[in-house]
Amino acid sequence: MQEKDREALALAAGLAKAWKDHRADVEEAIASVTRLRAGFARPSDPAAEPTPSYRLPHTATEAGR
Repeated sequence: MQEKDREALALAAGLAKAWKDHRADVEEAIASVTRLRAGFARPSDPAAEPTPSYRLPHTATEAGR
């Protein structure tokens, strides 16, 4: 990733002051997130959920209907 792309990411995230004052730290964070993001495989099915959907349990009044 080029420096202009990293700068654009930092500015878009509202880190203009951090980019100016602590650029090495922001670049390290961007690199860390890039490595983390690459560690997760994208499912082949676009409708697949990474976790099962959650549903509230039925209440006693709903169960008797």
